[in-house]
Amino acid sequence: MTALSISSGRARVVLSVLVLTLFAYNGLETMLAPALPLVQEAVGATTPAIAWVFTGVLMAGAVAAPVVGRLGDTRDKRTVLLCVLAIVMLGTAVAALSTSIVVLTIGQLLQGAGLGLLPLSAGIVRDTQPPGAIKSANGLIIGSATLSLGVGLLVAGPIVSVLPYSWLFWFPLMLLAFAFAVAWFAVPSCPPAKSGSVDWTGAALLGLGIVGLLLAITLSAQWGWLSAGTLGLFAGAVVLLAAFVVVELRIARPLIDLRLLADRPVLLVCLVWFVIGFVSIAVYVLVPILVQLPAETGIGMGASAALTGLILFPMGIIGAVTAPVTGRLENAIGARAVMLTATGALAVSSALLFGAAHLWLIFLATGLVGVSIGLGLTQAMNIVVAAVPAERLASVSSITFVMKAVGGSLGGQIAAALLAASGQPQPTWGDFRLAFVVFAVAGAVAVLLCIGFPAKLAAARATMVLTK
Repeated sequence: MTALSISSGRARVVLSVLVLTLFAYNGLETMLAPALPLVQEAVGATTPAIAWVFTGVLMAGAVAAPVVGRLGDTRDKRTVLLCVLAIVMLGTAVAALSTSIVVLTIGQLLQGAGLGLLPLSAGIVRDTQPPGAIKSANGLIIGSATLSLGVGLLVAGPIVSVLPYSWLFWFPLMLLAFAFAVAWFAVPSCPPAKSGSVDWTGAALLGLGIVGLLLAITLSAQWGWLSAGTLGLFAGAVVLLAAFVVVELRIARPLIDLRLLADRPVLLVCLVWFVIGFVSIAVYVLVPILVQLPAETGIGMGASAALTGLILFPMGIIGAVTAPVTGRLENAIGARAVMLTATGALAVSSALLFGAAHLWLIFLATGLVGVSIGLGLTQAMNIVVAAVPAERLASVSSITFVMKAVGGSLGGQIAAALLAASGQPQPTWGDFRLAFVVFAVAGAVAVLLCIGFPAKLAAARATMVLTK
């Protein structure tokens, strides 16, 4: 399909549907963070189990995103869009009706399919928008996704102060249902340029391997880290993930082209995306639990969900503000220096949480995570664009997304497991301190990784050429 196949008015409607869809979906996933302790109490979940609210979405998304991307390349994008929206709406309804952590997790896993909406939307934009409007359309889509992060954090508190937490699902579901109805009539058929198959074997091995890892981490607090059950799950996960690597290296059209990791800039970008996901999702788990603990515990503030949303708000808004200025900053100090700044902010943010008794330090810590997300992810993609040939860019982008999703899944689950390390009914300051150390070290590792980046983007191109 070409942009000339539909009227300009219909093209604008299609773009509006995509913007609304991504706004509703990203807001849905963000709104849960300030209300996490309330949700935990409502479903009677342990601290490691409630982390599945975030890790379930990311784990499913790590598999769904490349699958949806591949389906978008080989099937009608309109059909794929409607199917993904239907799955997300089903998952949202299941989560809204849940009364146990098991049912809530199932709902979150289904919602993970929505993490493929962004690359799918980019493909629909390319097929339906006039050539001169494609860049601005992509900007609107990414901007709506970023804006919804901050909006979701701000509105969650007022909603749960007057309504049950289930309305954090019902409101986005209404928007998604409206977007689905409009998409059904407005989005035209977007047939693929070529046919092809999906690597379902690779998807199954990757998904089962990640599930095994997360279950081992979740159950370690109950079973013990060195128990036969925990070690068995870890071993099974390692075998499945090793089999995934073998399969992906042997087939012509893998789910994720792991061969691309042989290029140093690509490998470093993927590792940094992994760490940023690892630490940022951990903060989404740690901070709400910490600040909403009763003040009489000596470590909590008894904060409301509304105050928790304000505390987390800097992550979203600062990330949205810093991302657009990354290019200018890179021109001033160089690509490597930008990455060192971003990862340094990540390491310092976890270290600052040792002073969590002071509210301003928590604000500063979440703000620094926003700096890391805005600068780090944007500059990493700039490096990929500079270093990777155009025909390989989509494959590399798929790898980086999966690495961030897997990192976030593990980070959230490990954070929750560390909070249960003492075995007490509520996390102790020692539990939080251990978690802050782990994630500060992870940030420091990211800083060391950035030393391997070329100082300038031109050097990244040269590095890629020399490795061919």
